This record gives sequence, structure tokens and C-alpha cells, in this order.
Amino acid sequence: MTPRLALIALMTLPLAACEGVTLPGMGAGSETAAAAPGHRGPPGVSPLEQAIETGDEARPVSTAEASTYNTPAFSARGNEPFWAVDVAGSTAIYKTPDNQSGQPIRVNRLNFAQGVEYVGVRGGRPFVLNVRAAECTDSMSGDRFPFTARLTVSGQTQAGCAAPAAPEIAQAVAATRAPAPAAPRQAAPRPAAARPAPASTPAAETAPAAPAAPAAEPATAPAAEPAASPSQPSTATPSGAGGTPASEGTAELPPPPAAEAPASVVPPITVLPPLTTGGATPDTTTDESQ
Repeated sequence: MTPRLALIALMTLPLAACEGVTLPGMGAGSETAAAAPGHRGPPGVSPLEQAIETGDEARPVSTAEASTYNTPAFSARGNEPFWAVDVAGSTAIYKTPDNQSGQPIRVNRLNFAQGVEYVGVRGGRPFVLNVRAAECTDSMSGDRFPFTARLTVSGQTQAGCAAPAAPEIAQAVAATRAPAPAAPRQAAPRPAAARPAPASTPAAETAPAAPAAPAAEPATAPAAEPAASPSQPSTATPSGAGGTPASEGTAELPPPPAAEAPASVVPPITVLPPLTTGGATPDTTTDESQ
């Protein structure tokens, strides 16, 4: 056996002896750790309330801007037109060229991410002073201020600058008691429209009155016609207007003209003599004078 082969044989012996030994993190131990049951289902805490990764206790985090949040009082100014507001606590003093002493207004303070805002009511309309943490330069004097202000009053918005109020000003403003804003006017209730009284139901229905009957036509007896005379023919002419009653609505119309009736023709009358037993021929002469 050469020395090289003997060296290889000696190196394989330690490897064979370690074949049945379990090393940490390998073999059956890793399989047991993987098979261990873990947490299943939804997390026990919302990630919005507590971070799941660390499991630390929830802590309130301020989202307001620090410099304005820590400033208790402000003095704001604006130009064109001039205005000034000193605010502390729940009172704001609004000054204008027409009112140099100022008008106290009750306000409420609201903190937000960029600054602070004071909201009140003046003359029935919103009064809002918005202060933001942004540097501002006065347009007339050129002075620099740490805050930018915006005032909304009487429906108009005016820009300006603001700074922390002096202690004496803040104390004087906080001691001023602003009147409560007037309650909004309520519309007077309108009286309800009067409803007509329902018509009473009659006890018995009344039959409608029958229309008046037209006046009866007068019965006019026809005049007796005289007996026709053999010598004088009847020349009586019936009157067209006398026998016809006037219809309604035509009383004022003139009577129609009477139609001329033709004279009646009476045939001649032949008088026969009495019959005789003799053979004489009867006289058949017609008397034209009769």
C-alpha cells in the first residue's frame, strides 16, 4: 500500500463515524421544528392600533404642526385693506380702520397638520382666522414673520402675516369676555290655510223641478160654413192667420200674407120633373136662372 492510499483511508474513517450523529439545525431536528404548530387565523390586534412586527404598546402620535400647536396666542396683521386680529383662548379681537378699539368675537380653536384655525361667527356669517407654519413677509414694511395668516370675514378672504402674541396682549385678550353669537333667525311659522267646511249631506235628495209646460194652444172652433146656395156660390176664404197659433219666439214677427184662395166652382143643378105614366116626353129644360 502506498502512502497516498493509506492517507485516503484514514480520512474516510472520521466521516463514517459522524454519519449517525445529528447536528443542530440539520436532519430530524429541523423537521421537528418545522412541524411545530404556529398561529393561525387573523391577528389578535389591528395593525392600525399596534404594529404587528414589533408588538410594542400603542402610543398616541401627534399629527398637528408643533410650532403652532405650542403657541397659545397669535397676533395677525394684514394690508390693503388694513386689518388686525389678536386671539387668545376663546376670544378674538378684530380691528379695522373704522373700529380701532376692536370687536370681541367668540371663537373655537382647531389644530390641523399645517397649523391652527380659529372659527367664530360675526354678523351671522363665518369669521375664520387660519394660521400656518410658513414664513411671511409684510408687503409694506418688509418685516418677516414666522407664520402666514389668512382671514375670512363677511364672505371675503384677506392675506396677512402672524406671530406669537406678546404676553400682555395675550392676557388682555383672554380676559375679555366675548358675547355669544346671536342665534340664527328662525322663520316664523306660517298659519295653516283655512280649509273650507265640508258641505252637509241633505237628508233626502230633492227631485229636480219639472220644466214648465208650454201654454196650451187655444182651441179655436172652426166657423160653421154656410150652406151652399144653388144660386150663389160660396165665396168664403179661410183666413191663414186666424187658425194658426203663434209659435214661441215669433210673437213680434209680422203675420204672413194671406194666400188668395181660388173661387169654388159650383156645377149647375138640373131639376128633373116628376115621372108620369103617360107617353109624353118629360121636359128636360134647364133653368139657368136658378
